[in-house]
Formats: sequence, C-alpha cells, structure tokens
Amino acid sequence: MLIRWLIPVLLVALTGCGSITRSVRLDTGRDAPIVFTPRASHQSVELNADEFEEAVEAMARLVRPSTRPQETARRLFEVESRSGSYLYEPNSRRVTPMGPGEHLEGELPPADVELTRAYLRWCERTARPGDCLRLLVEGPTVTGDGRYALSMALAQGVVLEEMMDAFKDMADPEAMLTTVLWTWTTYMILLAVPEPFSKGIAAAMTLTLMAYVGVDTFWNLIVGFKRLVEAADRATTFDELRTEGERYGKVMGRNAARAFAMLATAVIGNSAAGMARQVPALPGAAHAAVQAESQMGFKFAAIGGVETVVVSAEAVTISLAPGAVAMAASGTAAKNLPTLSKAWGSFSGFKKAQGPAGKGQEWHHIVEQTPGNVNRFGAQSVHNTENIIRLDKGVHTRVSSFFSSIQRDVTGSATLTVRQWLSTQSYAAQREFGLLAIERVTKGFW
Repeated sequence: MLIRWLIPVLLVALTGCGSITRSVRLDTGRDAPIVFTPRASHQSVELNADEFEEAVEAMARLVRPSTRPQETARRLFEVESRSGSYLYEPNSRRVTPMGPGEHLEGELPPADVELTRAYLRWCERTARPGDCLRLLVEGPTVTGDGRYALSMALAQGVVLEEMMDAFKDMADPEAMLTTVLWTWTTYMILLAVPEPFSKGIAAAMTLTLMAYVGVDTFWNLIVGFKRLVEAADRATTFDELRTEGERYGKVMGRNAARAFAMLATAVIGNSAAGMARQVPALPGAAHAAVQAESQMGFKFAAIGGVETVVVSAEAVTISLAPGAVAMAASGTAAKNLPTLSKAWGSFSGFKKAQGPAGKGQEWHHIVEQTPGNVNRFGAQSVHNTENIIRLDKGVHTRVSSFFSSIQRDVTGSATLTVRQWLSTQSYAAQREFGLLAIERVTKGFW
C-alpha cells in the first residue's frame, strides 16, 4: 500500500501550483533539452459512444483476457506486488465465512469484511454475481489496490457499461472488462508517486493520453487520483468509496474516461513500438496527432521512441531515443529543410523548374499553400521539394474535398472546416496531419 503520510504532502505541493503554466521538456540525450510551452487553447479529443465501443471491441478481440488481471497489469507496467493474504476461493468465487457476526480467518477488521459484503452485493445488483471485478483474487477482503480499482469502477460506471456492450459477444466479457479496469488502475497507481514516472509501454500510454486530453487535464487526473488514494485508504464503508469514486468521475469526465479506457485496452499485451503502430488507427488519432505537436512539440509518430516520462508540478520531461524528435518546437519549416531540398518563392516558380507532375498525377502541398500559411511560415517553407509531392489525381481531389469539409469527429468542431481548424496549428503539426490525411484518404478511412 502507498505510504499514507506521503500523500497529503504531495497534494499540498501539487495543488499549490495550480496557476503554473507547465512546460514540456524534450530530451534526446544530445544537446540541451527542447523546452516547449503548451498553448492554452487545447481542446480534448472528443470520442462518441459508438466509435469508442467499436474501437475497444476491435482491440479486445486481439488479446486474451487474464484470470489474474491485477498480476498481469503489474507485470505489464513493472509494478511490484503489494497485496496481502491469499484466502479467496477462485473456483467458487466465494469469500467464506461471511455469516452474521463471523470474521474471516485471522480476525480481519470487521469494517473490511462488511465493505467486502457490500461490494459482493453491488456485483449481485449489477447482474454479475460473485467477485465481478476480480478484487478478491489475491486477498479475502477489498483492501489496498482493490479499493482503488473499486473506486475507479464506481467513478466511471457509464463508461464501464459501454465497455460491457462492446465485449458482450466475447466468450468472457467480465474477464475482459476486469483486465482493462486493472490495467487502468495499476497505471494510475504507477503515477501516484513522487515524481510520477513512467517508462516503456507506460510512457507511450502517458504521451498518447496527454495528446488526447491535454497536459493540464492529465496533470489534474494525477492530482485527483492522489486524493482518491488518500480517501480510499480512510474509507470504512462502501458508500464512502462510492462518494469518492463519483467525485473523481467528475474530475475526469466521460470524454477523458473513454480515452483512458481505450488506451488501457490498447496497451494490454503490447509494447511501446506496438502501441505506436496501433494508435494511428484509433478514433480521434488525427486530432490527437495535431495536439501532440501543438501542446508538446513532438511528433506523434515518435511515441515508439519514448524512453521515460516524468511529470512534476512545473514540467513534463519526455526522454526520447536520439533522432526521435523531428521539427519539434521549431519555428518555420525553412530552417528544417534538408540541405539537398530546393525552395521557390511561388508555386509557379516551382512548376516552371520541376515541370508537370506526370500522367494522371498532380502536385500536392502537404502543408497547404493558403495565404495564411505563406504569410506565417514564408513562401519557401511552403513551395519546396519537401512539401510538394506527386499524388494520384483522384486522391488529390478527395484530399482537397476532405480539407474543405466539416469533420467533427476529427476536429472536434461542428462549424469549422478541416482547413480552418488546421490553419492555427504549427507548421510541424500541419505537416503531420497532412501526411496522415493522405494515408487515410488513400485507404478509404476518410
């Protein structure tokens, strides 16, 4: 269990810094770290119920749910065991004896026994009799990490119901649900230490989650979970756990909870590199990719190269493998052009020098040649051999139409076109999105 005296100290230290603008430090082990200040205009990536359920169902079919989800989650995130005794009967899913006035072996505290009874009654009421969240696999009562997992389940009841809908056609939907829940909870426990530190697959999850919900929201989730841990350790009744869980649910919100649950499903049985390959196909990934650029100054594609992430009240420090950062937190693209690239002051100058694109093809600007982009980044940043490529004429037409359309699931806006939404982003973010748009339009996803 966490050291109880430490939690209040952390809360005072963290909540006392609520007005601080948190910076992002990108460290590749070479030169000085790049310091990036997130823009205040961040909007969380919106996920509706249908796309969320579709995504978690597709990912769940690729993994095998665990019969010991807490142990599996600990191995995944390299968290040491902190459980107690092993008196639970997994075959019958019963905790005995549980008669009135009786106590479990070892004279466990009556409050823990009663809380466990209340938990089992809750499982019964939700039509999942027995140890429905696998909280008693490693101990006879709901204690320690089991209290945090139960609080998280109570915090996000609606999202858990959506997940059960997604898993309903699986052989054991409850096992899949509890595997995701314990993955989610164990990841948060990993972050509930000073300073919150993650590595490997946990670091990849941290960066992806921050891209979806924003640096400040992510930081608030950590602070909120620390409060939840302190309250759960003090709680003596099921109703007290429910109250704290519901309070944390309000801190998180349904949209962030969906993102969290979706990414917790994505990391099960995965690696950082595997997750980096999977993320671009997730709903909202295009919006998150742009947010990664504008909020953290780093390319979404570099997630597989993440080594560690450390979160403090003042900064998020991201350690990446050398070469993983490209064009991060930079000014205009012209400064980043390879030495062999060529640039012109106009598109007509480019075409005069390069000639036609070829039969059935057209020239396409990855970062569009809008007047706003030319004014912001400079003509040579837009009209150069790194930014202008050949595209099939049909694909070029569809990409242009996509940029002219309103795509709320991509941009989060019901009024702005993709082009208008993208116009305020950095050059690097526009390029990242432009390449992603070509790929997804070509494959028919957009």
